[in-house]
Amino acid sequence: MAPVFYAVANYEVGGFYDEMFASVGQPRAIARQLLDSLATLADGEILNRQKAAERALLQMGITFNVYGEQAGVEKIFPFDILPRIISATEWSRIEQGLKQRIQALNLFLDDIYHDQNDPPRRNHSARNYFLGEVLSEAMHRLEPPRGIWCHVTGTDLVRHGDGQIYVLEDNLRTPSVFLTCWRTGR
Repeated sequence: MAPVFYAVANYEVGGFYDEMFASVGQPRAIARQLLDSLATLADGEILNRQKAAERALLQMGITFNVYGEQAGVEKIFPFDILPRIISATEWSRIEQGLKQRIQALNLFLDDIYHDQNDPPRRNHSARNYFLGEVLSEAMHRLEPPRGIWCHVTGTDLVRHGDGQIYVLEDNLRTPSVFLTCWRTGR
């Protein structure tokens, strides 16, 4: 087999888990095909593609604003043009966990807007203690179609040094654009 392309000489994986390399000069089996494909690219091509993707994201308005920064400029969401490689078996486990988690979050929201039976919150008013001012009175006792409160969920996943995937945070949204499309049937 031909030598595998390495974008960085003497790449050290350090104390973290790296999806591509197990150690210096030792790609993981699952990453070998991608690394071999990268070897066929001209010098600087990966960087060119990264910059082109960043320009496209900026032009399409896929950005966020960092409030409090003096510049107040829109920034693109940070990303890596090289994909994280996950086996089908591992992805299946992650997918099952995410589905279960999203269902639990929807059930939690349903409880908050209804009987508030969630045991950790039962002795504290969820309206005042847990959610404060973000709880919408207009949503109290609402029955959303199919019990789905959150139509868009962004769950940030991180891989720990032990190789396991953990949830960093959940971002639950029902964006106004989504609602506009839903209401107009588009």
